[in-house]
Amino acid sequence: MTEKRYEILNALPTYGPMYVSVTDNGEPFYSEGFPVRFYKTDGTEWIANFQPGWTDLKEIIAFENTRNLLVVACGTCYLMNPNDTTAIEVFGVGYSGIFKASKDRLVLQDQTDLTIIEPDGTHWETERISWDGLAEISVENSFVTGVAFSPMHHSDEWVEFKYDLDTKTLTGGSYYSFENKKPWWKVW
Repeated sequence: MTEKRYEILNALPTYGPMYVSVTDNGEPFYSEGFPVRFYKTDGTEWIANFQPGWTDLKEIIAFENTRNLLVVACGTCYLMNPNDTTAIEVFGVGYSGIFKASKDRLVLQDQTDLTIIEPDGTHWETERISWDGLAEISVENSFVTGVAFSPMHHSDEWVEFKYDLDTKTLTGGSYYSFENKKPWWKVW
């Protein structure tokens, strides 16, 4: 039987012990965010009120070989151990999608790039893929495909991209690095 580590609550309890604010900077947060009940290994429990990010994405992901959990509170990620009332790490603010990839990795979709969560909870970010928006994300084995928004002078367009998680290589996308390229105003 798997040990119960958490329970997502519909709202903060109106009675009982006071909740603990969990934020990216450690400052108290008094509005209702993403409430979660955690169960410690000693049999006690506590209520966390996670400060939300900018999206509607709310999810908790348990890692296989550790007690750590990835709490996604409206687009902000908190790496938590249920025994501790402070986050191990906080990152992101605008994640809007989570996808499973090969090697038990998770792919988090942001507006301009992707974040990859390894099975042990470590994470890394891709280079910037889009000027402002990713859509139609699909993950097959170690490849992430989709379209990236490109604002143009006369019309907006979506540009296809493909990202290889194993080699960390981007093909396509709408955001291009302009380093080491000839400026557009120089014609010779």
